[in-house]
Amino acid sequence: MKASLNWLETYVKPNLPAYELAQRFTAAGLPVDAVTPNNGDFIFDFDLTTNRPDALCHFGLAREAAVLTGAQLSFPAIHLTEQATAGESPPVHVHIAAPELCHRYAARLIQGVRVGPSPDWLVRRLASVGQRSINNIVDVTNFVLLELGHPLHAFDFERLAGRCIVVRTAQPGETIVTLDGVHRALSPEMLMICDAERPVAIAGIMGGADTEISPTTTCVLLESAWFDPTSIRTTARKIGLQTEASRRFERGADFENVRRAIDRCAQLIVEVAGGAVVGGPLDVIAKTRTPVTVRLRYARIAALTGVEVTPSKAADILTGLGFELVTEDEGESEWIVPSFRVDVSIEEDLIEEVVRHVGYDAIPATLPAWNGAGEYLPGEERRRILRQTLLAHGFYEAISFSWCSGEVLSAIGAPPGLPIANPLDQQENELRTSLLPGLLAAVARNFRFGIDDVRLFEIGKVFTHADGRLTETEHLALAITGRNLPDDWRGQPTGENFHILKGILELLCDVLHCSSMTFAAPVEGTTLPGFLPGQAALLQVAGQTVGRLGRIAPPLASRFDMKQPVYVAELELATLLAGKVPLPAYCPLPRYPRVERDISAVFDATLSFASIQDFISRLAIPELELVRLRDVFTGAQIPPGQRALTLNLWYRASDRTLTDEEVAERHRQVVEALRTHLGATIR
Repeated sequence: MKASLNWLETYVKPNLPAYELAQRFTAAGLPVDAVTPNNGDFIFDFDLTTNRPDALCHFGLAREAAVLTGAQLSFPAIHLTEQATAGESPPVHVHIAAPELCHRYAARLIQGVRVGPSPDWLVRRLASVGQRSINNIVDVTNFVLLELGHPLHAFDFERLAGRCIVVRTAQPGETIVTLDGVHRALSPEMLMICDAERPVAIAGIMGGADTEISPTTTCVLLESAWFDPTSIRTTARKIGLQTEASRRFERGADFENVRRAIDRCAQLIVEVAGGAVVGGPLDVIAKTRTPVTVRLRYARIAALTGVEVTPSKAADILTGLGFELVTEDEGESEWIVPSFRVDVSIEEDLIEEVVRHVGYDAIPATLPAWNGAGEYLPGEERRRILRQTLLAHGFYEAISFSWCSGEVLSAIGAPPGLPIANPLDQQENELRTSLLPGLLAAVARNFRFGIDDVRLFEIGKVFTHADGRLTETEHLALAITGRNLPDDWRGQPTGENFHILKGILELLCDVLHCSSMTFAAPVEGTTLPGFLPGQAALLQVAGQTVGRLGRIAPPLASRFDMKQPVYVAELELATLLAGKVPLPAYCPLPRYPRVERDISAVFDATLSFASIQDFISRLAIPELELVRLRDVFTGAQIPPGQRALTLNLWYRASDRTLTDEEVAERHRQVVEALRTHLGATIR
């Protein structure tokens, strides 16, 4: 919200330079983003939170400034001369047919007005905060909105059928042309201001074109009301129309400000447009407001914030902010919350009001009390190790939103997401069932900024919906693309690839002692959606698939405008977090040399190297240190359905140098086991 310093000074004289006053506002929880000089004035650009509708006006800000500076707060006196009506009955009738949505509605009739340009002072006031002048009647309603924070509307009384106001919800099939010239269809839950025949305004949002103030208007009906915030917010979103009025009503208008605002508006209209106020106000209250009372224990202020505030100081602050003292006993008091403070309902709210005016910087910096033993929460130690390992290997952590496009979820083969009833973005309208859409978007964002070498990971929740229940599961996702290392001395790049990503996952399994995870190819004749065939694999534990990895297929890559290979992996994080990480054990450097031997054999093509490696490790040969894959060969010399593998084995003893005979015996055991149990043909 924009506010004028000159305008504020009509209610309070803070006697502070504009920039210092802005700092005081910011320190008290009403942040000022900018202060702009403007022809002898200064314009404050406030960034107010949604719970402070009372500060969306100059008088509300002046009230805060008075408490901050100790200056006197005042408001111009309202004097109205009311002309008697010709008959006993009022010239206009008001009926509230939807009392749950409209608790109060006030109206005033002003006859004999002359619609025309506004006086210079009014034009300047509105222009200072970015409002254009329309005519003297409409300008006054806008002025009072910016002065007192309460929206008002002016009808051309002669255009109201039946000369009555009915506050009701829309009927099926009804429409209205609003002041912006748009023909709008209405639905039954929308609250409308109607005459005897039709809707003439969308309550709390915008008036209708049929009853707008025009140069021929001579009789004005003023409206001031209290509408249900949820109803206004729902209607404004449904019709796609946000106005200065709806911004205030949907945050909570001041119930007790209804009469004050309409009287102030009527007074100013008579001053700038002539005419006379006919009769008294019609003030229909369909539902009364019960004042909110809150107890404050003064000792609780220091206990909660660490700030020592005397009871008299706290009382002065609350009184200046409009709170009314009811009772005060030893060490505690009871306060009536003003109707314009819709955000205050409990003792902690009162404490915040006191402390923010004392100064947030007065809160001492102390560590919170902790009686725990200092241990990590379950799984947190392993989660920290996981993050540290990935960071040490060049990854950056990404954090994405929990919603994404349902089309992208389908493209990567993820389960359908749960539709969001009111999405912020119509293109991202489902709760995610996979982390990959957000991670791929982050990779694409890096590409747009010219960053081609990317390593990202994300730890986050995904959501599944089944049998009427929403389940949250924590996942880990990785993405790598570009160069693995800087170019070598010949200028040759070393690119990221499928095997590097697989090695990173194996590293995480080693670090977190998750030896039960295995890699498996997709079932023969099938592919993984979104992944390039031949460069994709499943992650499994005890035969159950817990994740997948591979290269993004071209159709999905083109959706994100990716011009180079991108490799991703995603798995259920519980797989890595299960169990407890043992304490690091010291392992001395080997003192004795290793001996390498190769085995070249023909195996069944369905037998993976991982299964062969696991079989050899289960032979429990103590001197066998490592089994590596050196080569894979298929061709005319190899029978169909088989392939030749060359295995590289390392032998080493921890207490001596192995003799040739010992190595030969251990190696013979491995060869015989492969021939006997796996049907290998030794070449």
